[in-house]
Amino acid sequence: MVQLKYFGDSRDYFKYDLITYLLQCGYLLQCGIVSNYVFVPMLTRHRHDGEGSKEPRYIPGKSKNLLAFINNCKSKDLGHWQTWLKHHVHSYITLHPVNQMFFEDANRHRYWEAFDDALRTQNALIFVDPDTGLETGARSYLRRMGREKYILDEELKHLCQRLDPSSLLMIYQHLPRNRDMHKQAVDKKIEQAVRVSGSAYVLAYREDDLAFLFIVKEKELFSRLSDALQTYHQRSGHAHKSIHWEPDEVRERMATNGKAQPCH
Repeated sequence: MVQLKYFGDSRDYFKYDLITYLLQCGYLLQCGIVSNYVFVPMLTRHRHDGEGSKEPRYIPGKSKNLLAFINNCKSKDLGHWQTWLKHHVHSYITLHPVNQMFFEDANRHRYWEAFDDALRTQNALIFVDPDTGLETGARSYLRRMGREKYILDEELKHLCQRLDPSSLLMIYQHLPRNRDMHKQAVDKKIEQAVRVSGSAYVLAYREDDLAFLFIVKEKELFSRLSDALQTYHQRSGHAHKSIHWEPDEVRERMATNGKAQPCH
């Protein structure tokens, strides 16, 4: 989630348009896959860094109703997302007080423990929203940048182990500023997710410098999710977008090593 000061910005518009689409998508609703929603904000404390949010602007193919909802929100409150999504799901699961449960390096183990039951929810879209995304660089780099901004590899493995076969895991991933590096950066994160989770079913969807990684355990769910994301890609009017599957060589290497299995 980053910080509350970014609530309702352009990235939130993309984020919740995609989430809403998946919760309504016929490819997934046909077998009742996404009847529940789990939100893991990974909210960090306010930083006086001089950065502000970017106002959302309408993009063809995305929800005008969502944009109006965001513009009508009078406060920066994560509870607004429950108001928006509650009509699309059987249950909306997060921990409270949602605006005060901060993710900090010193308490990260307790944070994941608190969400343990929620992460096991069946038939759910489980969205984990870190500041930056999966860990990157050496330990010294993570400490310098702030470890609380990342999901560590051991935590990604934990998330996948908790994931029910009937549910799908969605993870926020920020990308480098250089647009020429975006596609390559997403592919590297997919390889990382495959390696760490042990899952053969990983894909990602990107628009500009923001991507969402998806990890599932079952082939049928992976196929339905792939179809859903391709349809979203086709209807989105964003100029810079791409959909990514794990590279063939990664899938082949896992099969050769006897690891082309959904994680358990």
